[in-house]
Amino acid sequence: MWIVGKYIGTHTCDMDTFGGNYFNLNVDLISHILIPHIESFIRDKIKECITIVHQVYGCTITKRKAFLGRKRAFEIVYGNWDKSFAALPKYMVALQHFNPGNVVEWKLERSLGIQEFIFRYVFWAFKPAIDGFMHCRPVISIDVTHVYGKYDIKLLIAVAVDANGSIFPLAFAICANEIQETCTLFLNHLKKHVI
Repeated sequence: MWIVGKYIGTHTCDMDTFGGNYFNLNVDLISHILIPHIESFIRDKIKECITIVHQVYGCTITKRKAFLGRKRAFEIVYGNWDKSFAALPKYMVALQHFNPGNVVEWKLERSLGIQEFIFRYVFWAFKPAIDGFMHCRPVISIDVTHVYGKYDIKLLIAVAVDANGSIFPLAFAICANEIQETCTLFLNHLKKHVI
């Protein structure tokens, strides 16, 4: 078996001749096939990815190749988990800079022997939501959803009901866990900035 390392010219190989778990059907090629499907439906299962590759190339790939291809396609479309999480402070600074009156508060911890801060919590509320709360019914609902992926984090959302009976988002928080301390901290920020 041989592999063409670099070829300059038009691609003339017949892609319908793949058989079995062909060597050149690598993770990069699989990811490019899966990109449109990841963009339209983010939760494609491994079995569906294998089916998609089979429909396009007529060969069945392993679950590992399908998993790695789906992971690479997800990173191409939505970015890397580490880079996205690292961009969060810059996003929050830009959010405050371009929208005066927005509230952003962080909770970071520093452990002994570690020079970097450990993320625990970030709270933010938009200025229009803060101003609009006085026109809402005086009941606030808080919901928590799990953010699935590399990090085990939760997204907290505080909402109220406006005069039209529609849901009115008030504030948001991302936290490292869902313990009583985090919920209390979220409520304290709501009282301080929104209510």
